[in-house]
Amino acid sequence: MTGTPTIGIDLGTTNSAIAHAKDDDINILPAATGDRTIPSVVAFDENSGEALVGRQAVNQAVAHPDRTVFAVKRFMGTEETILLGSRECEFTPEEISGLILRKLKRDAQAYLDRSIESAVITVPAYFNDRQRQATKHAGALAGLEVDRIINEPTAACLAYGLQTAQDKTVLVYDLGGGTFDSSLIEITNGVFEVIGTNGDTRLGGNDWDALIVEWLEERIERDHGVSVADTPLAEERLFDAAQTAKHELSNRRSTTITIPFLEHDDGTSDIEQTLHRDTFEKMTRELLDTTIERCKTLFNQAGYDRSEIDEILLVGGATRMPQVRRRIEDRFGVEPSKRINPDEAVAIGAAAQAAILDGELLPGQWTQAHRRTQPTKPSSTRASDNVVLLDVTPQSFGVELIDRETYEPYYHVVIERNSPIPARNSYMTTTSQDNQTEIEIPVYQGHNDRLEENEFLDSFELGPIPQRPEGEPNIEVKFMLDENGILNVSARDVDHEIGDAIEIQSVFGFTDDELSVMQQNLPETK
Repeated sequence: MTGTPTIGIDLGTTNSAIAHAKDDDINILPAATGDRTIPSVVAFDENSGEALVGRQAVNQAVAHPDRTVFAVKRFMGTEETILLGSRECEFTPEEISGLILRKLKRDAQAYLDRSIESAVITVPAYFNDRQRQATKHAGALAGLEVDRIINEPTAACLAYGLQTAQDKTVLVYDLGGGTFDSSLIEITNGVFEVIGTNGDTRLGGNDWDALIVEWLEERIERDHGVSVADTPLAEERLFDAAQTAKHELSNRRSTTITIPFLEHDDGTSDIEQTLHRDTFEKMTRELLDTTIERCKTLFNQAGYDRSEIDEILLVGGATRMPQVRRRIEDRFGVEPSKRINPDEAVAIGAAAQAAILDGELLPGQWTQAHRRTQPTKPSSTRASDNVVLLDVTPQSFGVELIDRETYEPYYHVVIERNSPIPARNSYMTTTSQDNQTEIEIPVYQGHNDRLEENEFLDSFELGPIPQRPEGEPNIEVKFMLDENGILNVSARDVDHEIGDAIEIQSVFGFTDDELSVMQQNLPETK
């Protein structure tokens, strides 16, 4: 390898991990604490003005919940701002994620004793354009060049595929702390082709925790006659206890939840409640049902039958719950594989992709998975041009057009969901009025027939164009979806060669100058 290494990062809702490929091995790089993952938690120290990331942030969360942020990944790509501490210091989700990435980067540099400047970062397959842009921005804030964004289920399948040279149809069931994805992937002659994907960016293991918290609150009110629902310190302790109980129920039939001196408006109470696994599984059954329905929708969209599945991969820490493995096997008739670590597979797959992009020859077991890949560009001989992953877009992209007869707006799809990426397509449009000098192009993402049910991304204008009668100009609009799942749009007046282009960054995106200022203003980390 020449230059600085590219690393693979699993930027998770609950935990994050980093991996690095060297020679014939891919290794998880431990944090400064020695842990193989770090909690995706950030806190703000009001005294020093510094940020705490990972285990340090978790350790002070119960005492200072107002200074601590969990699960920021759920807010990526939104307008949400996060207020921390009594001074209400304001952060964007990108800044919080940037602090997590910077911590991972610095720990990796210390472990490898090398500078790190670039990374492959994973995202949920069902992340939209705005969320993917936000992830790239977070990487930039951490001082990382994001060489590629790849989908988490695809990365996990790549990690699995490195261990086998067999052709298989794989279902990846990825239940993380805050998101759920399911993907169908064909492994054929070393090519990993994603057939389709479905998911929910607002469903994950944290929702199982939340139901335990509700169960606890009901019993505290019943047994002690007090409510703790609006007490931040108590809520933080309840969620911590709920997560511990969930983990224990993966290995035991019951667990006793003990919380001494739980604070509430009337003082404190000592809490002790026994939760049985059967009760836990009943109260969370609807959550699990939702994931199964998403898988069924995926199969229907892809035109696959469950009998065609050779292997099922369970990814994400929440898949350690016995109900998940049991339900998946019952529904699809295939025992899930135990060949990958659900907590580390995504980071390992990201590091494998990073090695390809670095132009490394893949020796040993890697060669079995990649030796027969075909070059994307016939004129290029660089190893980094090899097709390793043929991924798809989970959502459709399109524009708002006006019906020439009714003058009503409607949604016109330009790139269909589950299209292989990179993808490109174009359409012709024209003016709707005489002597029109500009054409507005509103861009949307989604697959609903109703325009208003889809997500508005951005809008731009082509012009000035020569004045002509309505319907006479020939305007070509091109959509290009890159390997990261990020959209670029261009338009031109075919008759007069007047054109313009934009990268769709959404109305919430940041310019390079804005990112530079944000990076300079990020608090230092302890």
